[in-house]
Parts: sequence; structure tokens; C-alpha cells
Amino acid sequence: MSSLSVDLNRDGLYEIAVPQSFETDGPFEVRLRNHGEAIHVHLNLDDELSRVAGLAETNHYVEPYGHRSVHIETQTVPTTVNGRLKIVTGYGTKSTYTTVQLSPPGTATNRVLVDESLAKPQRSEPEPPSLDQRIEAAVPDAVSIRGVSIIATVAAIVAVSALAASTAVLVGSLVVGGLLAAFTAIKNR
Repeated sequence: MSSLSVDLNRDGLYEIAVPQSFETDGPFEVRLRNHGEAIHVHLNLDDELSRVAGLAETNHYVEPYGHRSVHIETQTVPTTVNGRLKIVTGYGTKSTYTTVQLSPPGTATNRVLVDESLAKPQRSEPEPPSLDQRIEAAVPDAVSIRGVSIIATVAAIVAVSALAASTAVLVGSLVVGGLLAAFTAIKNR
């Protein structure tokens, strides 16, 4: 039995990816592959296709990251019949069509013409950077977050010692601050 693959939620919520056309010479199945959140899918055969093919049910629930096969019965046809299968998600917000060619028995090549957009690599959206990653990107490479925090600590110690008006505390703070800065610079190399 030939099958038509339909990818759901691969490029975003309610998105549908399906070949432009599909050829068969008998009953076939529609394989619904979900790449994300749970989804309801509505399948509908146009007038031409519904004269020679039928669906037992039109609404189908697909589990998150699950798959489901929907069987489509067909009649034996003496000449080729072309129709369209409509695939709808998001309670009607997204829909797409694929052309189905039903051929007389033994004449179908079971070809699937692939839409050019399906040939392009599918990239998932990058995850947003964490707060640490954003801070590190904002600070030049030569200075690490640790270095910035040590410099801020030294500056605070110097400010407190200056307010204390004690020369010994001020000199001690500068020595400790210098050592911390030197240690950080050596460690970041």
C-alpha cells in the first residue's frame, strides 16, 4: 500500500509540510507525523477525488511527537482521476493541498513529487541565550565576568576606605585590589 507523508508542527505550531502531488493506483494511507505539540488534523477530499475515494473519519488527533496513519479507500478506476486532498490544522487557521492522482491498477509509478521547500534543510529555532550568555557577549573577550566582579569589589573597598579617611585602610585596599586584578588577569589567559 502506498503512503503519503504529512509532517506537522515541524516548522512551527500548526505548520503543515506535504509533497505537492502524490500518485497511487489503489487504496493508500496518509501518514501524519507530529514534530511538536498535540494537534487535531482535518482531512478533506475534493469533489473529484471523493467520487472515487473515501475517508472513514475526517478529524484526527495526533499525540505530541506521535504519528497516525489514516487509511483512504479507493475504487478501481478505468482512467486516471486527479483530485486534491486538503489538510487543515489549527482549527482552520492553517491549510494546504496536495494533488492526488489515482491511476488504473498497475499503471501508477507511486511517485511523490517533492515541493522545493522540502529540499531545504529544516532548522529549528535556536534557543534564546541565557542571561549569562548575554552578559558574556556584551563584555569584551579580554575581560571576564569574574574579572568585572572583582574590579567592582575592589572599587567598593577603595570607596569605603576613602570614606573611612584612613590611609592604612586605603593602601591595604589598593594592595589587595591589585593582587586580585593581577590574579584574575593571569587566570583568564
